Amino acid sequence: MILLVPVSRFHVTYEVGVGRPYSRLEELVCRLIAEADQPVTLTQLRDTFQVHDRLLLESVVTLVRAGWAAMDIGVGLVVTEQGRQTLSEGGRPHSTIVRKAHTSLYMERVCGLLQRETQSKLNVRTLRDLRSVMTRSDLERSLITVRNPRNSLSVGQAQGLLPHRPGEWIRRVAEPRMQTKANEFMPVAVDLSSRTVTGLPRPWEPLLSGALLREAEERAEEMREFSHDEISKLISRHPNAGPNRSAIPQNVPDPLLPGSIILLQSTDDFLTAVHRAIEQAQTSVLIMTPELNSTGVRTLEPLLKAALERGVCIDVLWGTEQGDNGEGRADLKRIAAQSAHGSIRSLRFNDRPAGTVSRMVIADSKAGRGMSGCTAVLGGFPMLDAQEPADCLLPGLLVHDPAVVAQLARAAAGWWAETPGQEFSAAIDRWRSLASRWEESTRSPLGHHRAVQPADRQTIPGDYASARVVLDVDCAMLDSESVTPEDVIVRAYPYVCASGEDEFGNIASVTLRGAVAVHLRSYPPA
Repeated sequence: MILLVPVSRFHVTYEVGVGRPYSRLEELVCRLIAEADQPVTLTQLRDTFQVHDRLLLESVVTLVRAGWAAMDIGVGLVVTEQGRQTLSEGGRPHSTIVRKAHTSLYMERVCGLLQRETQSKLNVRTLRDLRSVMTRSDLERSLITVRNPRNSLSVGQAQGLLPHRPGEWIRRVAEPRMQTKANEFMPVAVDLSSRTVTGLPRPWEPLLSGALLREAEERAEEMREFSHDEISKLISRHPNAGPNRSAIPQNVPDPLLPGSIILLQSTDDFLTAVHRAIEQAQTSVLIMTPELNSTGVRTLEPLLKAALERGVCIDVLWGTEQGDNGEGRADLKRIAAQSAHGSIRSLRFNDRPAGTVSRMVIADSKAGRGMSGCTAVLGGFPMLDAQEPADCLLPGLLVHDPAVVAQLARAAAGWWAETPGQEFSAAIDRWRSLASRWEESTRSPLGHHRAVQPADRQTIPGDYASARVVLDVDCAMLDSESVTPEDVIVRAYPYVCASGEDEFGNIASVTLRGAVAVHLRSYPPA
């Protein structure tokens, strides 16, 4: 039989960058050269900054190539007029080239799975197309009703599907804009005798096939069998469809910085990591918790107040309230008022349930050697909840890799943007800005992502080669992916099986809103 899966198309505009802004070290080197009364030598730079010569040489080469400094052979470095003018205006030397790009993403409306339009020869038909090859009665019987009620797509969900060239990074993503609201359809052929579903993109098969087989079983008596020719007209790629550009490779995980991922095997390790992240935060902390409870808020209150007194902005995104009649929100409101500077409050939180399910803490930290510092802690206890040892999700994960933390921050900003209630633009903009800064900090002066050298990995036992961030309903497909025994999947949410339903029969697209998982890939044997 034929079933018509409803899909929605989203248009996404984004910016990609190649290169990066100057690091803090390069900015300081440029300022030192500009403020000196005479040309500056490498020896003077070494004595001043006390860092490895390689870092100084890279900084000098970057400044010279960009035209901010010049080398007076045999004498030393001098600042150019262009460099002096930029520094005097309070600007920061910048070597990033930005280009705008756009793509279309399709979301099927049964479970909420996503696919890039150019990725898998998607066979999407309009109602007008279908009416030309199906009778009215067949079309009406084949239509599947929308089960995923979401009419929006977050930036976090979209970011992993945005195509970009090697050496480029995602700099900014605009809010995805819906172009078709479940009024386009993907025909699939369901054979109950062989338990097969034909016509789905391969990545959708593990999660969506089961749902479609169940749907076909319920409709078996009212549906007729289609002939081979009829199926071929519907399942083959539509002749008017645009050219397939699936040769664009699926974005692959970037290599991890050595030692930037640590598995947290005990509750003590997890709590220590969270407390340290908040205590060392420089400007911003984000706490995601699936449930909000007054007991949990008061437990963490001293740590929150200490951070607020240092001028740190704290954002709390909670999923549901744990039956305390709003006392958790009242405690957050009290802490925000007590720590406010006039009308400015540094503690912000959603006043309506966000429905998010993950446990995550993200914080920035003081930059070192020109790099933006950042920390993310996933899993473990649900912060700001009534904590019980049995509720701890282990192993937890401590992440310092800027590229990974940037993806998590951008995802969190997307969930903030979708949360109903008061205006969160300040928090959204801040976390998107931090994500862009952390992403940029991973780039070398020539615009290539830093690679892990074999010599580095041999000295760090238990290290991982790469980390792939998985969000929302895509988390439900992790069980169907091939992993090696050495790989690790860390979930920041209660487990949901690969069928897309939890023990209560809830659909994954609902229960996995705001879900985060990280798939850690091990190094291949030497």
